[in-house]
Amino acid sequence: MNEPQEHKSEQKHLLKEIHHRVKNNLNIIIGLLELQSQNIEDVSVKEMFRESINRIRSMAIIHEYLYRSENHSSIDLSVYIESVADNLLSVYSENKIDLIINYFLENISVEIDIAIPTGLIVNEVVTNSIKHAFPGRQKGRIDITLEKKNHIISLTVKDNGIGVPVDFDQNNNKSLGLQLIKLLVVQLNGKYKIYREQGTTVQIEIPFIDSKKNNFNCK
Repeated sequence: MNEPQEHKSEQKHLLKEIHHRVKNNLNIIIGLLELQSQNIEDVSVKEMFRESINRIRSMAIIHEYLYRSENHSSIDLSVYIESVADNLLSVYSENKIDLIINYFLENISVEIDIAIPTGLIVNEVVTNSIKHAFPGRQKGRIDITLEKKNHIISLTVKDNGIGVPVDFDQNNNKSLGLQLIKLLVVQLNGKYKIYREQGTTVQIEIPFIDSKKNNFNCK
C-alpha cells in the first residue's frame, strides 16, 4: 500500500535533484562568461557579455526557486519576476541614478514553460529601461504590474523615462532585445504593445492553459 507513496517520494527527490543540477550548470556557465569578460576591453562587447549573463541568471533563479520549493513543477510568477528585476538592480547598481522599482504583483502560479519566457521578457524590458530611459537623470522609476484578467495573464512594465522615439516602429525594429521579446511572446502565444505614455510602457498579454483541466485558468 505504501509503494505509490514511495514512488511519489522518489519522483519528488529526482525532480529536486534535476533542478539543483541545472541551476549549478547554469551558474558554471555564468562563471565562465564572467571570467572571459574580464579580458575584454571593448566596452560594447563587454556589455553584450553582461546582458547574456543576466539572461542565463534569470533562468538559474527559477531552478533555484523550484529546488527549494515543495512544488517542483510550478512557480509563483510574482516571486520570480521580483527576483529577476531585483537582480538587475544589483547588477546595474553602478548607474548614477536613484532607481526605484515598484511591484504591483498578483500571485499567479504557472508552470516552468511559461515562467522562464516571461522572466526573460522582464529581463529584456527592465534592462532596456535601466540603460536607456534616464539619460542625465538623477532619479527614475519602473513600475511592474502583473494581474489576471479573465483567462489572460497581463504583464505591464512602465518607466517614467524619456520614452521611445516618436517614430519608433516595434514591427521593424531590429534590436536584439526587441527581437528576443517578439520570439518569446510568440512562444507564449501572446501579444505585446510598446507605447509612449509619460515614459515607455510595454504591455504583454499571455493566455494560460491549464493542461490538467484543458481550459484557460490561473491557479
